Amino acid sequence: MVTVKSSQKIFTDSEIASLTGICIDHIHKFARSRHLGFIARAAEAAGNADNWLFTLSDLMVIVTLFPKCTH
Repeated sequence: MVTVKSSQKIFTDSEIASLTGICIDHIHKFARSRHLGFIARAAEAAGNADNWLFTLSDLMVIVTLFPKCTH
């Protein structure tokens, strides 16, 4: 279970990693395969994707479908 503030609507990839226990590399690969983080994909197309951004819906999908990293 993940607990977040109700006012928080956007999460960075590092926030997702700390909330879920999934490493950033796995989050990026999973997000690409599931078309999550639409704001980040626009930045990536422009060539400056330093931080990926995810919505609360994206966070719930990641938590539900991807297990915690064991490494």
